Amino acid sequence: MDFQQKLLLYASEHAKDLTSPQVVPDRQGNLISEIRDDYGQIRKVRLLSWISGRVWSGVNPQLDGLRHSLGEQCGRLTRALQGFDHPEAHREFVWDVAQGGWTTEYLDLFKNGDKEVISYFQNQFKEAQPGYSKLRKAVVHNDANDNNVIVSGDLIDPHVISAIDFGDSVHTQIINDLAVVCAYAIMGHNDPLEAALPIVRGYHHAFPLEETELEHLYMAIAMRLVISVTKSAINKKEEPDNSYLLISEKPAWELLRKWRDINADFAHFSFRGHVDIPPIPMKKNSRPGPKSNPFPLINYFPV
Repeated sequence: MDFQQKLLLYASEHAKDLTSPQVVPDRQGNLISEIRDDYGQIRKVRLLSWISGRVWSGVNPQLDGLRHSLGEQCGRLTRALQGFDHPEAHREFVWDVAQGGWTTEYLDLFKNGDKEVISYFQNQFKEAQPGYSKLRKAVVHNDANDNNVIVSGDLIDPHVISAIDFGDSVHTQIINDLAVVCAYAIMGHNDPLEAALPIVRGYHHAFPLEETELEHLYMAIAMRLVISVTKSAINKKEEPDNSYLLISEKPAWELLRKWRDINADFAHFSFRGHVDIPPIPMKKNSRPGPKSNPFPLINYFPV
């Protein structure tokens, strides 16, 4: 609770253009109060301001403008948290994409077809470590799922107001925060990559991404989904009657299978192109010779 309170205070102090829950002190000026319940137990109590609006899951349709607004709002929050730190941000946490290697221990929970999809991305995650581990890190929200994003009540031109619930915040690679945003916001779309592009552009507009970070975004989105379906599989085994714990399982699997069918390079080049970086990265100090093709994958891009 101390971690979350200090994070919220830091965010509100460092970004005037950001709407986030405000911490309300008690009459003695304490941010966290104590009460004794009817059973004599001491309970910690805090009060946060209410943010009016609709949760993302209740908004229909979700068009490109709204998805751009989602990316922009989450990028503002990332920017506001630059420089913030806390001991509790550096913890073992299963929902941290950077710590997603734990999912390999549960591969046997899946049947052959599903196991292939999971292991494909787990191997990709493992192979990416040399570059991925060197990416920028910071404390990030890490949980902008469809019930933690607040959207305005406008029916014609809605926009994202805020992200709430900072319980999953963690110190990790910054690109993981965008990956989480994308993973939940593109569920249920026929073309998940197309749905992700406005989010990436909006995030980059508020918090410029580095080329090396975009290189790992496709994998990071997949690993968040791998963590989600693995947690669902574990929960199904341990608490088969708890339907709430399985709420994201079906849409996560649908998205994960579609994501597997998208070429990783094509996704990478698409991300780059939508943040005004040349789609195909050129090697340092290299120039195409007279007989070489500088755009060997140009046929991937629709006219």
